[in-house]
Amino acid sequence: MEIGKLNQRIAVLENQVKKDAIGNHKAQWEEVFSLWASVAVSGNGASEETDTGVTREIQKLEAVIRQTPQTKRMASTVYRIRFDGLDYDIKGVIPNYKTQDYMKLLCESRRAGAKDDVS
Repeated sequence: MEIGKLNQRIAVLENQVKKDAIGNHKAQWEEVFSLWASVAVSGNGASEETDTGVTREIQKLEAVIRQTPQTKRMASTVYRIRFDGLDYDIKGVIPNYKTQDYMKLLCESRRAGAKDDVS
């Protein structure tokens, strides 16, 4: 991949537990770093899913990023990305073991009708 194709800025968010003034623990997403990526809509782009009477739109995308020690430790349970004002859950991380230069993030966004379990 050519470096010039990494033309979109994405932010990487990490799930962290913070303590408030009275000692309560609250999980929240905080931006830990940002980087350049090549972002493309994957598959058919968007679909709808209905669960217990709530319909939500799911938008899927693929982000190709440089493989660095910082990005290699990204896991779908702890990290998500923010792109173009939307938060995307990371559903898969595909490293390139052969050349060790780029990796692909498979992401999906929860939209209309879907409540976030963690603010």
